[in-house]
Amino acid sequence: MLHPFRSLLTGSVLVAGGATADLVAALRETARSVTILKARADQSRYDAVVLLHPTTSALDGLGVPPGEGEADSARRCPPDSRTGVDRLTQALDRAAGLLRPGGRLVVVVANASSLRHLTGHSEADATLDPVGFADRAHPDGSALPTRRGLRARLARLGLTQQAWWFPFPDHRLALSLVGERGLDAGGPFEPGLLAAAAAPFDPDGPGPGGRSLQRAWAAVARAELLGDLAPAFAVAASVSALPEDPRLALHFGHRRRPAFDKVVGFVRVGDAIRVTRAPLHADLPRTVDGVTNRFPDEPFVPGVPWQAGLQALLAHDGWTVAGIVAWASVWRDAVRAHYADGADLTLGTPLPGEAVDAIPRNLLHRGGVPVFIDAEWEVEALCFGHLLVRGLINAFTDVEVCGSPAPGIAPTLLPLVLAVAEGLGITLDAAALDEALARENRFQTAVSGIETRRNRAWLGGTSLPLRTGSPDPFAERDRALAHLHGEVAALRADGDRRVAAVTEDLEESRRRTDRVVRYAAELDRERGRLAHALAAAQSAMQGQSPSPEEAGARRGAFHRRGRPALAAVVWTVLATGLGRLAFRRSDARR
Repeated sequence: MLHPFRSLLTGSVLVAGGATADLVAALRETARSVTILKARADQSRYDAVVLLHPTTSALDGLGVPPGEGEADSARRCPPDSRTGVDRLTQALDRAAGLLRPGGRLVVVVANASSLRHLTGHSEADATLDPVGFADRAHPDGSALPTRRGLRARLARLGLTQQAWWFPFPDHRLALSLVGERGLDAGGPFEPGLLAAAAAPFDPDGPGPGGRSLQRAWAAVARAELLGDLAPAFAVAASVSALPEDPRLALHFGHRRRPAFDKVVGFVRVGDAIRVTRAPLHADLPRTVDGVTNRFPDEPFVPGVPWQAGLQALLAHDGWTVAGIVAWASVWRDAVRAHYADGADLTLGTPLPGEAVDAIPRNLLHRGGVPVFIDAEWEVEALCFGHLLVRGLINAFTDVEVCGSPAPGIAPTLLPLVLAVAEGLGITLDAAALDEALARENRFQTAVSGIETRRNRAWLGGTSLPLRTGSPDPFAERDRALAHLHGEVAALRADGDRRVAAVTEDLEESRRRTDRVVRYAAELDRERGRLAHALAAAQSAMQGQSPSPEEAGARRGAFHRRGRPALAAVVWTVLATGLGRLAFRRSDARR
């Protein structure tokens, strides 16, 4: 949660509100000293104060700011007229009083107006009133803020310079953090995708009967309410100006082996966005058991992952293996084009080690052209058989929910993987499947540090998550949208091809016309030279040279006779070229 503020958490840091050992260790990487508030705060002042969940009783030790009495604090932070002291406001006020001049206050607190509270609560949240609770103190003095309310509280304390970040799916498990700059980045960056991707890992979930948080976050982002309805806030505030931060968002993903833990940044660079990757533990090796994380930087490529096409395909009832094969063929062809120079792929076809990340969820289409992103891993040896099994298993296990298959199709992974591979022209016998699974187990074990055991028995016992309730009313819409996206991409690619062909024809016609004009000019000059030579020869035979007037008259007569024929040649060539161009244009319009 505090990673966005690492550059601000230097010097002396006070932490109040239940700091974990991992958080303290991370703070000590940048801070000169870290003090954990366990008793009442003394007269010391700090370069930074970190408040974690400042509505809890863990903050009792903050006391009153040094040099102030209770009356001074109450005057700046008046108690709620109905329920008594506003615990949050007083905690902020007292923490601000512990800052040195120009110090930074960092606050991590849940959002009273979180979408999670509106879509259903866990038992821990059962007392929350999602409409009336915001910014209002309970009888015990506790209060959760809204985005607007917290901003105003900090501003009243003089902390008008603020940097905001929003964690997803929750402040207890921040897989992604979206910065305030990322909320209105414009262009192709869509922060709602990070929120939606983190939703399935929400510690509390949407609650019984709650609508899908994943779908809801996408709608909230489109309405530009992502910051207002975020699960929590992480805010750095100061009297002094804070440094400019070009980062739009940060993504940490799931826990891995410490050597491979990373932070992914989406950074504004001029008019473009760049994706950066950095290890969280730079002192650890990047290669473990033949698996290397290259932590590559790359341009941000917008688009919908090809995995979404499978989700849309399986969302409706009656899906077939043939439909999955058609979907997987696009991915297979992209792998062949990018990593095999267009050659046919067999089980044993060797591929470069970095192709291990060329799975469907990392495939996008930009302008009709397939592009693989997130190619961070590299293995010592890779064949297409391993990548095929890895890609299909990953695609099937990423499916959230699917409709009933067509008659005769078992929704378990083992027959599906075998059938789709067969549809792609690859026969997976028992030995080949076991070898691919063993390679993938070694890869996953190296990445996570936890032994992975996935075999044919696991495949045979794992099924797609069939929909058990009423049909999803949005599934058909999502499927139709995915189909339209595919058609638009195909039409765009075909249009690009036709425009390129017409442009090339136009250029060729221009080049042909230029050649004809140059040839005509040469003919004209040559005919003039010949006419002059003929006149000279005739005069010589008659014993005298022609005068310049006579030679000019003879050339003029020759030109009058020859130019109509030459013009006819030029116009014939031009008409032929323009006719071909018109045909190509008509074909492009069709």
